[in-house]
Amino acid sequence: MQWPQWWPFAAGGLAALLLLGGGGLLWRRRKPKALRLANPVTGVADSTESSAETAPPRLDLMLEIITASRSLMMFTVEYRLTIANRSERALGDLNSALQLACARAGVAPSPGAAQGLSRIDRIGPHQARSLTGTVQLPLTAIAPLRQGQTPLFIPLAHVTLEGESLPAQVRTFVIGTPSPSGRVHPIALDVPPGGIPGLIAQAVTVPRASATASAAAA
Repeated sequence: MQWPQWWPFAAGGLAALLLLGGGGLLWRRRKPKALRLANPVTGVADSTESSAETAPPRLDLMLEIITASRSLMMFTVEYRLTIANRSERALGDLNSALQLACARAGVAPSPGAAQGLSRIDRIGPHQARSLTGTVQLPLTAIAPLRQGQTPLFIPLAHVTLEGESLPAQVRTFVIGTPSPSGRVHPIALDVPPGGIPGLIAQAVTVPRASATASAAAA
């Protein structure tokens, strides 16, 4: 079955979903620590070192779908989230939340969907840590697309991260079945409830214009 171009349909709501995912951070932020006075800049090397120390850590995320299922009431995903610290310094006191949403213009994440809450004490330089958890999305929060008579569901997973020296940030993954083209296919809803094998999560890159619009709306 050839899947038509569905991204223009879903992209309109993606920026708003990201804004809601970032705004739905479910823990109280820590007060920022007092900044240490930097040494006087004596040369290019000193300036470069100071910038490296103050720059936020660079993180790579990989989301793996362990199992997925659909009941009469819920869409459920068991996941493994791997966070890799690509920086030269350690990252401490990292909090994460994972929220499911429906990729459909004008459809907001369902309240209470951010159930994947976890905390990591420390990730060393060039080290990685993995978290596992389960999240659910009520079927009442799904607004399906249609291909002919077939209702289709495009789930999104919003991962919110915040930690020591790391301002809150959101990464988004689209969940579906793999295809030879490298994209993922939506999930059909016209099949009996049960397990949904073979789902993968693919990182979504938000266009700069959309991200700017979200920031302006805030």
